[in-house]
Amino acid sequence: MLNSILIVDDDAGVRIMLSSILNDGGYLVEAVENGKKAIKACEEPTFDVALIDIELPDVEGTELLNRLKKMQPKVIRIIITGHPSMESAMKAVNESADGYMLKPFEVTELLAMIGRLLNERTNEYLHISAEVTLARENTLTVKYQRPDQW
Repeated sequence: MLNSILIVDDDAGVRIMLSSILNDGGYLVEAVENGKKAIKACEEPTFDVALIDIELPDVEGTELLNRLKKMQPKVIRIIITGHPSMESAMKAVNESADGYMLKPFEVTELLAMIGRLLNERTNEYLHISAEVTLARENTLTVKYQRPDQW
């Protein structure tokens, strides 16, 4: 199964470039130009990763982080910005962004970050699954011969 990525950026050039790079990297990509379309895109399919520009025309990227977290709690959310500031970095951290990347960015760094975050999430799920299996195996189950009588 291919991992899916949502790109949210008002710059058409960035959307086209990222879509091309990520498609070539084996990802399914959907790209939108504003927060309203991002929210609409997240109503139906689930995304594995969301790349979110911090300065969108209709909503601040950090606010969109929070909305997407509520809509799709498992999505990996990475802020991308060409206007870095301490304030935007702190807001991204406070809204639990999984990553923060400065434009223009190195493609290899972006792909490495996405790969690392996807691997971390997969390892976390495998660990949880193993714990659930272990708990089931170690849980005492009692079957009654006559459940109609206590």
